[in-house]
Amino acid sequence: MPIYEYICSDCGLKFELLRQLSQASEAVSCPRCHNSAKRIFSTFASFSKEEGGLTTPIAGSGSPCATCSAISCDSCSL
Repeated sequence: MPIYEYICSDCGLKFELLRQLSQASEAVSCPRCHNSAKRIFSTFASFSKEEGGLTTPIAGSGSPCATCSAISCDSCSL
């Protein structure tokens, strides 16, 4: 089952749901405010681990903030 990313049209929360392909077009409600949410295009990041243990972005955003669902940077754990 694929993971789909959504954003709430009212409170702006970004969240993900694991859903069957047959459910891809079905309506979804926000887990925070329970209003309708819209499916959005998801990006991905791919990293390569070097011999020294360092990771290098090789595709996608390369930034953990690109897929963050935090309300503000103050609530981020990075």
